[in-house]
Amino acid sequence: MLDEPKRDFPDWRDYSQEELDAQYNQSSLVPDTSVYKQHKIERSAAARAALDCVLDVPYGPTKAEILDIFPAPSKGAPINIFIHGGAWKNGHKDEVSFPAPVFHNAGVNFIAVNFDLVPDVMLEELVRQCRAAIAWVYRNADSFGGDRDRIFVSGHSSGGHVTGVMTITDWQGIYGLPADLIKGAAPISGMFDLAPVIKSWRNSYLKLDEERAHALSTIHHIPEAKIPMVLGFGAGELTEFKRQSYDFAAAWRKAGQECRLIEVPDKNHFEMGAGYGDAQNPIIQAIFDQMSV
Repeated sequence: MLDEPKRDFPDWRDYSQEELDAQYNQSSLVPDTSVYKQHKIERSAAARAALDCVLDVPYGPTKAEILDIFPAPSKGAPINIFIHGGAWKNGHKDEVSFPAPVFHNAGVNFIAVNFDLVPDVMLEELVRQCRAAIAWVYRNADSFGGDRDRIFVSGHSSGGHVTGVMTITDWQGIYGLPADLIKGAAPISGMFDLAPVIKSWRNSYLKLDEERAHALSTIHHIPEAKIPMVLGFGAGELTEFKRQSYDFAAAWRKAGQECRLIEVPDKNHFEMGAGYGDAQNPIIQAIFDQMSV
């Protein structure tokens, strides 16, 4: 665990446009990502075949608003809701079933959420759908034997960003649900301040202005509700992704929130995502510690 955030990262404003674009382009470090995607697809298919699961459960009105439930072995077990990555414009829940066996073996209900993607919808709508999925899980936890009072959320990359935004949701005001609905979160390899992101090539499809980016930046809206956080990244990740987690950890702690910050040796961005299927992964172990399982 890294207890004190570092202060020696470059200021993103000092990057040239080319440098900033590279800092938010994972292929600048990992040119061929297809092998990681294919591995996820194969492992996910195997997980669905091996475990009891309830697939394609609708939680909203659009075709994309569906989720998969992998029930825990025992009733009344905690719930981990996973939000997939893919730069907000790629990915599907069918590619992220692979962590389910690890969570199942730990006695945890695992839920993989699907949602519409940018640019088919605005980022705010993607976020709204993920919030609706979590609200659905809370209201329907009894139907699959989950404990609605022990809901945790995790996600990787852009899913890490969305996971962060879930923690700043006004659950009472929007849904009439408890303010502390989320009992813990693990946004891994995420982005918590979109200010540099919208100055990079990514805004060609995000199409965010500064006001909208600020509203969707978790670092500027830390909640009063106490939500323990697990933050992590790989030692082989881009500098900006490391800085984002360090800076967010500092802000989260400054607000009196609990946070664990973990750097995983020798792992790149995509290996960090794949690590959700490894019970020995320090991130998974930290998540299970957070969930008390």
